[in-house]
Amino acid sequence: MGQGISAHEILADIPAWEAMLARHAETFAPLLPGCSLALVPKADTERRPGRMLVWERTGGDGMKAEVRPFTGYKGCGVDILFAAEEQGLAAIHRALPDRPLGEMKAALRRGELFLFVMKSRDALIDAGWDEFLETLGLAYLGACR
Repeated sequence: MGQGISAHEILADIPAWEAMLARHAETFAPLLPGCSLALVPKADTERRPGRMLVWERTGGDGMKAEVRPFTGYKGCGVDILFAAEEQGLAAIHRALPDRPLGEMKAALRRGELFLFVMKSRDALIDAGWDEFLETLGLAYLGACR
């Protein structure tokens, strides 16, 4: 993986992920506490158990990042899941200091990042995900219910 860093090492770089989440706090501000998304290496979607990086809105003023086991799509317990090819995950990680959300958008377009919506459209809107998804260029939620 990019510059010798494995996918699991990238997921475990919690200080870098949390610094990015703090810099983009306004993007995640609309989320209700407990809302979460996960990044999982695509290879881990095909074996059990795998690992996933979860970004979760806390009851306080921000987001936290932590690595959790990935035991499958059904039991992942997040609102939104992104499965990432190795090169896409490495590119997002390299972009953490500058433009990680822009790199996520680019990885989606390159086919290196795949979106799995784990909740209903209305549940995502009620939880506040529409702004984040629009940031990634995803018009999934639309303007009305």
